[in-house]
Amino acid sequence: MSLAQGREFLAIPGPSVTPDAVLQAMNRPSINIYEGEIVETTQSILRDLRSVARTTARPFIYIANGHGAWEAALTNTLSRGDTALVLESGRFALGWGEMAAQMGVKVEVLHAAPRRALLDRFAQHLAAVQKSQEAGFVEAEQGAMGDGAHL
Repeated sequence: MSLAQGREFLAIPGPSVTPDAVLQAMNRPSINIYEGEIVETTQSILRDLRSVARTTARPFIYIANGHGAWEAALTNTLSRGDTALVLESGRFALGWGEMAAQMGVKVEVLHAAPRRALLDRFAQHLAAVQKSQEAGFVEAEQGAMGDGAHL
């Protein structure tokens, strides 16, 4: 592979350039996930998670990207039939709402004009319907929500 155009790297959401020292440290064979140190380490982590989470229940770990974390958060906080309010403030807020809807959550979208700060309107609407909605999703980009915006 020619590096004439520079190093290729995945930029999601990026760009995030991986330092050479990290790339060199990663340049080794994959570990055996079925025996040895990784199994012992995983068992230790699972034992320790009980005290961290202050539970006697058996912890569960699964591998996922950021969207998997969204799904876990939704699954652990909302149930089929619950309702949620989404402020149409960006692609991620809408993504939360779409995933919640796929899980059976009733989603109401508060539509927004592009490039307009709506956090106050969202907070007022959420307060007005708080008894009937279990969650509110908003994408808060720095500077996009207006000065002094608080939820």
